[in-house]
Amino acid sequence: MEAFDELQKIWNKQPQPRVVTSSAQLMEKGEAHMKELRAGHRGTIAILTVLIVILVAYFIFIGAHLMNELTLGLSIMIGVIIVRVLLEWMSVRKFNAIRYHHSVVDFTEKMRHYYAWRKRVQRIFIPVIYISYTVGFSLLLPTFQANLSTGMFWYVVISGYGFLTGFAFLMVRILRQERRLLDFLTSMNEEM
Repeated sequence: MEAFDELQKIWNKQPQPRVVTSSAQLMEKGEAHMKELRAGHRGTIAILTVLIVILVAYFIFIGAHLMNELTLGLSIMIGVIIVRVLLEWMSVRKFNAIRYHHSVVDFTEKMRHYYAWRKRVQRIFIPVIYISYTVGFSLLLPTFQANLSTGMFWYVVISGYGFLTGFAFLMVRILRQERRLLDFLTSMNEEM
């Protein structure tokens, strides 16, 4: 019996076979990740559109029709947000053109194009947009300093730059998460 127990121990020490994921499971996983990316794009577009409406309403409310630093700052902020919304809209269109139920070659090609597009957006456009937005906000500060009390002005400065800093960290985190999703979809495609 001891020989059997030894044999049983050796048998139990064997590595467990890898669980093979079925194609249906891969498709479900990929579809869930694609829905998550779509929802992220739509959420970004909605948030940025609300921000555009708020900035335009503020622009109209204060009567910023005279050309000064305030007008320039608000125009830059509104302009770069409109560009960002257009980039996200283009991303949604490119992403919706990807059909996971078409041929693997077609899916792979469209996924590669989409991934290259999103990398360009994330690495080139978003930093330029963010820096431009910060410049636009900074151009508003002289007008705020002239028209607000000292305490309120410092509140705007600290909360404004604090928000921009916190938002930068959040944006980096969100972009990394999106990049992981895109990497997963690309790797899933390579497994097929």
